[in-house]
Amino acid sequence: MIAGYSDHEFQFASHLGKFLFIMMSTGAILATGFLLAGGNERLETLIWYSWLAGIISGSMIGAERVMERRLRLGPRNVVITGSTRGLGKAMAREFLIAGDRVVIASRSPQSVAETVKELQEEIEFKLFDPSQMRKVGEPETASNIYVHGSRVIGMACDVSKVSDVQALAEFASSKFGSIDIWVNNAGVSKGFRPLVQFSDDDIRQIVAANLIGSLLCTREAIRVMKLQSKGGHVFNMDGAGSGGSSTPLTAVYGATKCGLRQLHQSILKECKRSRVGVHTASPGMVLTDLLLSGASLQNKKMFNIICELPETVARNLVPRMREIKGTGKAINFLTPPRILFALITAWLRRGRWFDEEGRAVYAAEADRLRNWAEERTSFPYSVAVDQFSENTLISVFSITVICAFIMLSSTDNGLPGT
Repeated sequence: MIAGYSDHEFQFASHLGKFLFIMMSTGAILATGFLLAGGNERLETLIWYSWLAGIISGSMIGAERVMERRLRLGPRNVVITGSTRGLGKAMAREFLIAGDRVVIASRSPQSVAETVKELQEEIEFKLFDPSQMRKVGEPETASNIYVHGSRVIGMACDVSKVSDVQALAEFASSKFGSIDIWVNNAGVSKGFRPLVQFSDDDIRQIVAANLIGSLLCTREAIRVMKLQSKGGHVFNMDGAGSGGSSTPLTAVYGATKCGLRQLHQSILKECKRSRVGVHTASPGMVLTDLLLSGASLQNKKMFNIICELPETVARNLVPRMREIKGTGKAINFLTPPRILFALITAWLRRGRWFDEEGRAVYAAEADRLRNWAEERTSFPYSVAVDQFSENTLISVFSITVICAFIMLSSTDNGLPGT
């Protein structure tokens, strides 16, 4: 976020604004109902008591649903492709924090082994809770053992190869017994330049990883999940071009993302009567190698305004992925309010990630991880606030509208106000 404002503060302000808006709008609905009913004094008292009851009842329902989700939400078995760096790795870490079991997958066996080892050490040495970390060699005690259901394993997988994807699905199923969430995060961009400057190999690699890879992984994930009694959920990552808009200088990448949107719509109908949920996740612009490859100085100036770190985006997306229900959902980080906020505060965001010469000024992953670990105590709070607002807004609005409808109906039946 901008200097002086954390992501949590922005979220709190956003949710508070939503709650105040819903209170005002439902109050306006009831006031309109009061006027239409003739302005009877007895009815006026009933209306405003109903408004207050709607707010209290809706808030209680929202809180109850949050608690129910938190208590009933068990560990998830998760597969994430392209998860040895960037957003994929940050998402894997967030799933592990929540007590899930994660399969790391990438083309490089060495990268997979290094990432699995790194994440295992973070779990073992309680990097997720720096106040209780123990040093290497320090004896384990009840206070420094990380008691958690988290587990991370990995497997090399080229998502464009059928045999590799099938092996990955079999590996995850055999190790964990089932696959609850499969995230198709692997992707290739090859930088910003006109189509005529992309080589044949560049085009093949982008299409193979982004489109063919997602097709193969989605097919295998669905095949496994259809055999599971509880089904499962598949997420394909949206990107520039998903909605069919033009993506100059990244035409190949944009074409693959547009194809993924069509794939999503098709698979959604194919799985309509199954227990498999098919969803999209849109991280927006994330400061990763995929985005920065070939980025110009002008690109980087724009990144200062609209981009976020992988850890920030993962913290927002993963809790919502874990609690997804049904099918056809879209989980977006860069929502219209966030975009509007970024544009309004653009002048404060200059030099946030890159200086005037395009040099990176943000912290390295290791330093970010230390800062990130220190903030983990606020994680349940931020997630609960997000869930509370979603449930409460619907409940308050529904209850107050029902009250208004009942009161208006009563005026037609010769009750007070007629």
